[in-house]
Amino acid sequence: MSAIVYTETTVHAPPESLAAEAPYQLAIVEFPDGSRRTVRISGPHVSIGDPVSLVEELDGVAFFQRT
Repeated sequence: MSAIVYTETTVHAPPESLAAEAPYQLAIVEFPDGSRRTVRISGPHVSIGDPVSLVEELDGVAFFQRT
């Protein structure tokens, strides 16, 4: 599943349940059909316009990385 980064941010002050994972990057990605989804980014930092693809989905959270 491929998409393009529509916008992104890095979370430095997460909820307590995710404190051990901070900082981490979130992005809204846009799919070819125009739909969008909020996802976590794995691996290197991504920027707006970067192509990304699905790596895995854990507990309903999609993890994408730059392709």
